[in-house]
Amino acid sequence: MRPSARPRLRHALVALLALAVTSACTGGDDPPAPTGTAAGQATPAADAAPPVDDVATQVIAEQTVDTPAGTETAGGQVTLTLRDVRVDAEVMTVRWALRWDAPDRPDDDEMSLLGLGIDPVPLVTDTTHLQAFMPLCVKGDWNGDGSDRQECQSSMLASPLSRIHTALQNHATLEGWAALPAPENPGGSLDVLVSDGLPAFTGVTARQTS
Repeated sequence: MRPSARPRLRHALVALLALAVTSACTGGDDPPAPTGTAAGQATPAADAAPPVDDVATQVIAEQTVDTPAGTETAGGQVTLTLRDVRVDAEVMTVRWALRWDAPDRPDDDEMSLLGLGIDPVPLVTDTTHLQAFMPLCVKGDWNGDGSDRQECQSSMLASPLSRIHTALQNHATLEGWAALPAPENPGGSLDVLVSDGLPAFTGVTARQTS
């Protein structure tokens, strides 16, 4: 299944101006609060869309797995949280969070995403209409050759961009986001894969804001 062609970048950037998306790390010794959601399965969306300010703490679904094998033996576990899947005009924004907990390592220990074996390039699959979507990019093409794909990944509208220069501290949370083409047919069931090596969230419904 080839990723769908992206909308014109100018239109995508205009739509993105309405989004309050940020990327940050927050520390804390307390583990993430447990939720009643089964691993990887999204809960039904509420009737009313939550305020934008609530998205930073929103949990649609959450999964905790052993830390993937990266360039280093990080150990411990990672908790992946899906915060929001939102459609504004021609742009679909996916917001997620990642927490690393390694009890055998010092609390101030840091590991790059590369060391953790995580490369966040979100892939959203509309399983209802059999379409796949990857982040919008300024250069390159996901459907091109190797160099085109690499150029697209390095210029995609997402955060974080670099798995080498992005570090995650033990017991801290990294907030991430990506802007993708909006599905042509609203209301489909979506599978959201944040990174290879991490489990996908299934049965997600994007909330429509326009």
